[in-house]
Amino acid sequence: MNTIRLSLLLFALVAAARTPSEPSSAGPEAAAVRTNREAPLATFALLSDIHIQETDALSHELFVKALQDHYTINRNADMLVLNGDLTNGSAVDFDRLGALLDAVPHAPVRATMGNHDFYRMWLHDDRYDYTRLSGEWSSARAVDQFERQFGYDRPYHEASVRGVPFLFMSGEAYRDVEPSVAEDAYLSDGQLDWLEERLAAFRIWREAGSRPERRLPALVFLHQPLPDTVDGSGAKRGVVQHERLRAILSKYPFAVLFSGHTHWDAETTKQVWRGGFAAVGSGAVRGAYSSADRPIEPLKSESLYVEAYPGRVVVRARDHGAKRWIGEPSVLTFR
Repeated sequence: MNTIRLSLLLFALVAAARTPSEPSSAGPEAAAVRTNREAPLATFALLSDIHIQETDALSHELFVKALQDHYTINRNADMLVLNGDLTNGSAVDFDRLGALLDAVPHAPVRATMGNHDFYRMWLHDDRYDYTRLSGEWSSARAVDQFERQFGYDRPYHEASVRGVPFLFMSGEAYRDVEPSVAEDAYLSDGQLDWLEERLAAFRIWREAGSRPERRLPALVFLHQPLPDTVDGSGAKRGVVQHERLRAILSKYPFAVLFSGHTHWDAETTKQVWRGGFAAVGSGAVRGAYSSADRPIEPLKSESLYVEAYPGRVVVRARDHGAKRWIGEPSVLTFR
């Protein structure tokens, strides 16, 4: 697609997103998600695996359509979470991501890194060669690029919406540091210590009184899933330090780990898991995969819309191409 055609496409998509008049509250689609009349404490869109590349016009189109769809669902959502594999790691990809976000209305953004956000180290003279690292890029530079893009001082960070904690984690190293990392998330001791400290502090606050409004969930975001949780995670390691991460989360039954990475379809595979904590997968904006780990045809673009309440989290999967909800809401309850 040439530059003129791409510009016209983006103009048309953005114009379509801005045509409706601005409502004073969430749209009717959001009301349909709720299980009763109680207002949620926090609402957010969760998009993973958007895979923006400057040279991939379809990645731009799918991302814009997902943003438009979520803006229609709830124009007053508290957050837009981009949970890894934002780009293919190059500066021009991040520039394009920023331009798309600037062009389309959306909630405030929080982001994590995925394995593809380290991929600039496969780039050789403007061409990707996945058989050898270039030596001209590094994990440290990839992390710095991500931090500068979003204004973070480290790759893990937190936010709070009306008392609900959002804890964002990211892999910190790739194959240049240790080849055995492969496509998994490498989490430093510092990041895992931080997660444990934040969850422990939240539990102290949560248990300080018997009021029902303190029965809030803790929402944790990491691109790669833990093994043997959601479908598609299987026996794959996913996280280098998976044993410690699982041990931490298992202490906190009110924790929900949101992941992407597998691309597995939210409609035909099980993407909600309960154990000592909860885990939720989110399909993929750039294209969902079947349980055979192959792209679904025709392409299916998916993400999640989530509402958090005292004592529960309501998760809905969304098919952006058809602009329809996928199945019934998944309701995760907590004491």
